[in-house]
Amino acid sequence: MRFVTGFLAFIVIAAGFGVFAYRNYIAGPPVVLPRPTHLDVATARGQLLPGGWANMSTVDLAATGPRHGLGLDVEVRPRGQKLDGSPTATSSADPRAIVHLADGRYRWQARLHGPAGVSPWVPYRGALNIDTVAPPVTNLTSSTDPDPAATYHTSDAEISWVSSDSGSGIAGYSYRLDSARDGAAPAELRTSSPRVTLTGLETGQWYFHVRALDNAGNWGQTVTFPLHIDVTPPGLAHVRFSQFQFDPQFGTMDVSFSVTKSASTVRVGVYRQSNDSLVRLYTYKKLTSGDSKTVSWNGRDEKGTPVAAGSYMLYIRATDKYGHSSLTGWRDLTVDYKRIVVDLSEQRLTAYDGNRVFLTTLVTTGNPKLPTPTGTFHVMAKFHPYKFISPWPKSSPYYYAPSKVQYAMLFRSGGYFLHDAPWRGVFGPGSNTVIGTPGQDYTGTHGCVNLPTAAEIQLYNWADIGTVVQVVP
Repeated sequence: MRFVTGFLAFIVIAAGFGVFAYRNYIAGPPVVLPRPTHLDVATARGQLLPGGWANMSTVDLAATGPRHGLGLDVEVRPRGQKLDGSPTATSSADPRAIVHLADGRYRWQARLHGPAGVSPWVPYRGALNIDTVAPPVTNLTSSTDPDPAATYHTSDAEISWVSSDSGSGIAGYSYRLDSARDGAAPAELRTSSPRVTLTGLETGQWYFHVRALDNAGNWGQTVTFPLHIDVTPPGLAHVRFSQFQFDPQFGTMDVSFSVTKSASTVRVGVYRQSNDSLVRLYTYKKLTSGDSKTVSWNGRDEKGTPVAAGSYMLYIRATDKYGHSSLTGWRDLTVDYKRIVVDLSEQRLTAYDGNRVFLTTLVTTGNPKLPTPTGTFHVMAKFHPYKFISPWPKSSPYYYAPSKVQYAMLFRSGGYFLHDAPWRGVFGPGSNTVIGTPGQDYTGTHGCVNLPTAAEIQLYNWADIGTVVQVVP
């Protein structure tokens, strides 16, 4: 009777090995399978190292065993709970198990099972950690530029923020500065500090974007802080020079300008170009945007002494109350003491370089009908060669055919020149007194000053644009 009963039990187990046999193994059959040699954890993003963090709730647990075709039992418990040998997941013919876990820290163990029995439990060496919640950034602010609606006038800004993560912890942050209100910080780790100092900011509306990364690989949402920066210094507008070459005995060099923004200080300095030494300094305070100033330099230094002839530089520095400044300069401003004197009564031209006579020559000036104007002028332009075209019609007694000369210097608007006159053979007193058609030996000129060709060549090569021309009675 016992024999029959034992036999029948064997038949039942053999015939229905599946579920019934596995349940009997759990209940405590003899251990006959070798234990797993290695346990692995992976997610859809790859293998997870022991103690690492996964940012996905679905986890693949696997075991490596000595045989193929075995199933797997796993027991997963929150850290702090004991492992009691009761499987929480199983697979029948593959040593892998898919589990779905909430955020937290876990311990787990695994064993293999098959038709011959089960293996001992093998614990995973390390924790299984899940964190699917991205860390937020809060309290984004600036100690240097605290008001997003205000304008600040420094090119440096300090930005700080707060971030926390109750799961895997903060790994670091990404940030970006751009001009896009809806911009975003890229998914790249840039700093581990919740504080950044930005330097070299230019004028503009800027947006600082920052986001946090936790140790599980979760990127938080971008948070943005506006920065309105104005570090543009006051500049110059409407700059005008009265002349670029002058003789201080006959005038000043005037420069006028206005400022584009309010300036606490504007300094105008005149420097000797040969050695960069300061000659004269003018200072103006509290100019508002659009204010105009004119500086008249009389060719003297700070002590009132006339400067030497030569090249000079002029620089204007405009500075605002925040210390931002612009510097604008001009070179090759010429001071000379050259002058050309035309004496109408003597019909003579004398060129002076300071007190030294450079050249003197007889000339012919305008006749009584078309006199040469008196006054102080400047060489305005130089031409070589030049063709004169009559402004009078052929019916006029003042008409002349087109006339070509080699050297001509305009000294007064309206067509008054110093020039050679190859058609003329007589110069000096009496050469302009006869009434008649201008251009003949004794009928004078149309108002120009005629010089012998040799003298005109010398004068043309010596005189610069801006040289003083005095015509005296």
